[in-house]
Amino acid sequence: MIWRPPASAPLARFAMAFALLAAASCTGSRDESPVKVDLIGQTSELLNPLRASNTPTGKAMLSATAQGLLSFDARGEVMDALAESWIVEDGGQSYIFRLKRATWANGEPVKADAVALLLRDRFRANPTWLAGLKPVVRAMTDRVIEIRLNTALPAFLQLLAQPQFALMSDDSGTGPYRAKREGPHIELTPLTGPATSEGISDNAPPSVDHRIVQTSSGARALVRFRERQTDLVLGGRFQHLLLVPAAGLSTADLRVDPVSGLFGFALTGRSEFLADGNVRDALSRVIDRTALAATLGLSTWPTIDHPLPASLELDRAPTVPVWSDSPRETRLAIARQAVERWRANHGEPPLLRVALPEGAGATVLFRRLARDFAELGVRIDRVAKDESADLVLIDEVAPFDSALWYLSRLDCAAKLLCDKHASELLAAAREADSAAEQTRLLGEAERRIVEYAGYIPLGQPIRWALTSRRLTGFQPSPRGIHPLNKLTLAPK
Repeated sequence: MIWRPPASAPLARFAMAFALLAAASCTGSRDESPVKVDLIGQTSELLNPLRASNTPTGKAMLSATAQGLLSFDARGEVMDALAESWIVEDGGQSYIFRLKRATWANGEPVKADAVALLLRDRFRANPTWLAGLKPVVRAMTDRVIEIRLNTALPAFLQLLAQPQFALMSDDSGTGPYRAKREGPHIELTPLTGPATSEGISDNAPPSVDHRIVQTSSGARALVRFRERQTDLVLGGRFQHLLLVPAAGLSTADLRVDPVSGLFGFALTGRSEFLADGNVRDALSRVIDRTALAATLGLSTWPTIDHPLPASLELDRAPTVPVWSDSPRETRLAIARQAVERWRANHGEPPLLRVALPEGAGATVLFRRLARDFAELGVRIDRVAKDESADLVLIDEVAPFDSALWYLSRLDCAAKLLCDKHASELLAAAREADSAAEQTRLLGEAERRIVEYAGYIPLGQPIRWALTSRRLTGFQPSPRGIHPLNKLTLAPK
């Protein structure tokens, strides 16, 4: 809107008013337009987030349109969602939730029996995230449900807050937004009161509280952000990093999430070559992780050579490979000896297939791996991430802070080369009667998994976003999850 003074206003009064208006704009007047969000991903993930619940796009849409029992705030802390309160009993083996008085999109009240049924479905759909646990869910009253685990797990609340466990009835959730497709994008309208027949509140929220969401390729999302056509880019991973300088941006512009999880190669091939423990160890020894971080342009990226990022439930520091503190020259010499022994007994090593996603960062990772393995006389070939391979990239943020998740993700059930005795120890840890016994079993399983070397750790997962200055509520999250309703702060 253009402001004009009355015709009778003196010139001095007009000049003063204009100066005040300009000063207000310079100091950052509030932009009331809807927040535009680009999710790096596929349109199918945007339109059917429940089927794509493990993708960045699916997670963002689920957390925007459906609630689970719990959710994460902007800082990655667990907060209430459908549950208004909860208690933890039996040291973390029993979780009892009292539901809020809420309604589904069709006006039906949310009741415990329906929530229990939907939650069982979500557990069945996401077995990888459960770390081998088999939660039993039951409705106790219309508004109270219990989830009982086969062992105590105090970090279980973090798992329930994951978007994968958001609950939808008839393809609709309980907010905080209602989604409506508008051409190539989705418009998210806040649910601020009882739903009308049009699906929105009678008290229409201001435009700034709306979200316009679309999916883009990494390159397109970065260009749109550079041209100020979008306020937020979510879904950035390692494979998109080299697009940042190409788009005229800097890695200093990135909002990097301090996440923990697994980023490395699972050995899945069944060749005689990979069956040799000394060979597996040699492949992990030879990788120059520091050089990889420099090539990706993230010199501060926390590389790692062992699976666990911290002690977690263990009563000691995580096990590290025996070569962890050795100079690379020493590591390389020992790795060469191991491969030469195999070559003397079996002939030339086979060509190893490496499954990777698309993207420039993945190409850099492949070239780094090819260069390092070539020093052992081992050749590799790149295949698509869903093709049969000998090495498969794991790039996952831990859904909850427990050694049980990390070790279960590297267990035999995950279909990678594994130590069967470690698998038996993990199974026993899931049924442990006491925290002390569980700690002992997890510690022994962790040691055996590290020594077996069926997983080649590289570092922590890389998750990043781009944000405009108007998103004053955005915060880097240790969960890598950013609620779209927490992006802007109310004016003071």
